[in-house]
Amino acid sequence: RVSMLFTFAAVAVMGATLFGSTYTQTQITGQSIDMTEMDIDVMEQIHQMGGLQLVMPQAFAETDCGVLESSGRTVVEFNLTGESVELPIMGGKTYNAMTFNQMVPGPTLRVTQGDVVKMTLTIPDYEVTGHGNDMHASQMSSGNFESVNPGETSQYCYIAEAAGIFKYHCSGVKLIGMDQHVLSGMYGIAIVDPANGYKKLMVEKTSGSGELDRMFYDADALEFQLQYNQLYLTPEGNYDAGAMFEHHNTATVVNGMQFGYVPNMAHNLLVNGDVNKNIFVAQPWNGLENKQYQSQLLFVENDQHVRLFIENQGNEPVFFHIVGEILDRVVQGNRVQSGATETWLLGGSQGMIVDLVFDEPGAYAAVNHDYAAIYTGAATVFVAGDPFGLNPVLVEKGVIPEPVASYAYALGNPSDAVPPMGMNSIAHPAQNIHGLYTDDVASEMQASGDYLALWEVIPVVAEILTS
Repeated sequence: RVSMLFTFAAVAVMGATLFGSTYTQTQITGQSIDMTEMDIDVMEQIHQMGGLQLVMPQAFAETDCGVLESSGRTVVEFNLTGESVELPIMGGKTYNAMTFNQMVPGPTLRVTQGDVVKMTLTIPDYEVTGHGNDMHASQMSSGNFESVNPGETSQYCYIAEAAGIFKYHCSGVKLIGMDQHVLSGMYGIAIVDPANGYKKLMVEKTSGSGELDRMFYDADALEFQLQYNQLYLTPEGNYDAGAMFEHHNTATVVNGMQFGYVPNMAHNLLVNGDVNKNIFVAQPWNGLENKQYQSQLLFVENDQHVRLFIENQGNEPVFFHIVGEILDRVVQGNRVQSGATETWLLGGSQGMIVDLVFDEPGAYAAVNHDYAAIYTGAATVFVAGDPFGLNPVLVEKGVIPEPVASYAYALGNPSDAVPPMGMNSIAHPAQNIHGLYTDDVASEMQASGDYLALWEVIPVVAEILTS
């Protein structure tokens, strides 16, 4: 099949906007192409033919849904809806977000290598613009990612051939406005588990000077997902393309929020005995009135295999680092890239899987080790074990029946940081409702009974603790 990727008009608009009439030096050829020097007859022929078309061979992979659904492979349906909504940002303001399924990031797809993905994108008739969905885990003609108009639905299928973590994102309207749609919230990840499962984790330790030991951890791990991006906004909360081209971002976000995984007033009470005495340098989502937007911490056990799925969704590099810890293993493309490293660099639209073990009780800040990114929102706090000695108090007050290895047994882990269960996943003790969700989504999660609504639980716990 022939797929229209760029109409000549689209190319002309993009060229005129970005470069005037001359295409400047390219990274590919090192040459400049002057549009005024092109043969006028050639240009007219292109115009008469209806524009530029890119022909993509279809022989490389089967993508017909009917054929793939009857192939005997497991078929995983992935249903998305593209909608523009208003969502909060730090400082009590809101911005005009574009979303998949009324959340930022969009829902995470998780499959096993070799599965068939059946992706369906629906755009409601009340939506202001069309949207597409480009899934980086696929290997198929780009024409499948064409935009879908309001009131319409599109569907395609592909085989998840490669294991790893992959971005998906809105492809704009015939590529125009793709930056606005993605940087306004239309992105997510697909996790493709290896066909034979994940590997055991080997961590090098020492029993003395020059005496090396190796510790092995089972492949099963407690898992989290972290997606980095930027916001480029006008004071009114609209997308600012000018700021994007100048790389002047308004905020750095992790899973859509600035400082979404830092302490809140409940942690202040538990640790400091005072809801108003902050633990961390920045706690902008402190109060219960924030409901699903109230900041939450990530809780793990000591000496537990932890697996992080990390994707750079944005315009700026991510220098991933955990203060006080070593990244025990970095995997990309189902191949180990590093062991025992302090920081790992991710370019735009690049992901990785990090395995590590938190050896000591404590609080550990995962950051994008770009200082501008840290101070504009890219700080995420993990709490390992019981560093604050809360177990005796919580047991005495009857909040928990016995000491626990992680505070997640009492408060849960934030739902937007927890990927769907997959191969070699350890179930979280509990999940609390947290994320850049609309109120409708949060209400549905609460009604399901599968998640803790901490804005209702915390007042009860606080009364117990202060009685």
